[in-house]
Amino acid sequence: MVRAGVADAARVNARWCDVVCRTGTFTARAWKSPIRTPPLYPDAVTLAPDATVAEVLDGIDISPGCAVKDSFACLDLAREGFEVLFEATWIARMPGVPLEPGWARVDDRFDDPSVAVWSNGVAGVTANRDGGFAGLSNLYTQGDLAEAWRGATSAVAASFPGLPITGYERGEDLDAALRDGYTALGPLRVWLK
Repeated sequence: MVRAGVADAARVNARWCDVVCRTGTFTARAWKSPIRTPPLYPDAVTLAPDATVAEVLDGIDISPGCAVKDSFACLDLAREGFEVLFEATWIARMPGVPLEPGWARVDDRFDDPSVAVWSNGVAGVTANRDGGFAGLSNLYTQGDLAEAWRGATSAVAASFPGLPITGYERGEDLDAALRDGYTALGPLRVWLK
């Protein structure tokens, strides 16, 4: 079984950004959108630790509100007027989790077989696929966080059976993911101008 690394997790996350934004392009070391992305989505995502500041910022709108996901936490964007919005940790988990009772796919606006949206009425999650990896994102809950992670993980695994699951989290969500069997892969930073 293939194990996920930071580059894999970053690529899956960038693919999700591309599905949502529909404006980006992939280069060898970054995903970038030439126009401003929707709220809560970055304008660029690094895909390799050797991506340079110049190459990441080239061709994107760097006016106030620009966000860059520094997937390897190695860029210094302060000189360009950015501040760290938050730091988080990439995570991964091997598949093999049966679908939790009550979780079901919901109708969504994505006409894309690489995306699935799930809910149990109290919690929800978005699953996406890129190559041999599945992504878990946009997890929310109005209930127990541990139950939400178990259910969300099972939903992503049901969407893309047999694929390692990747994502990133921080704070209580990171703690809950680690308790649910995820492994920390490495740090990332999101910068905001």
